[in-house]
Amino acid sequence: MRTITATELRMKLGEILDAASAGERILIERDHKPLAYLVSVEDVESHIASDRERRVERRLAALDRLVALGKEMRQKYPEPDDGLTYVEWRRQEYERRAEQIDRAASRRLTPPVTEDPA
Repeated sequence: MRTITATELRMKLGEILDAASAGERILIERDHKPLAYLVSVEDVESHIASDRERRVERRLAALDRLVALGKEMRQKYPEPDDGLTYVEWRRQEYERRAEQIDRAASRRLTPPVTEDPA
């Protein structure tokens, strides 16, 4: 890998672009600090493709772990056998909570009685 300065890049842009497009990797520095890499399009495309494959593999592995966790949770905590489907149970739970809210709202809270300090 070749290292050049930003000034050298400005002076020899055509030559440096040709070298990069031929497969050479070039590090551009300013004040002896790395600024950027100049690489060919093929290098970037192959890197992006391999990165995409790694992301897909990680996501598929995460999904497999979630499926395994779901199976484990179903074994540890089976659904109650009360004859209700999840939708029916959820509807009953919703109605029960709505009734609780209605009862609480219907109760009138009386302000506390305070004694007159005078």
